[in-house]
Amino acid sequence: MKEYLIDLTLLALCLISLTALMGTISRFIAQTFFGGKKKSFFLSQSQGFQENWKKVQRRK
Repeated sequence: MKEYLIDLTLLALCLISLTALMGTISRFIAQTFFGGKKKSFFLSQSQGFQENWKKVQRRK
């Protein structure tokens, strides 16, 4: 019974880890193989929006 619980726990951890990383892995593969000329499009868009933001200063 102890071995069954250990196996079940290991399987659950593997499935949860794989599920959590699946989005990141698929995004990397998609950008690498199918990104074409627009690989940095979203990064440059994000940087473009942040250029006009005001700096937040701390109160003293």
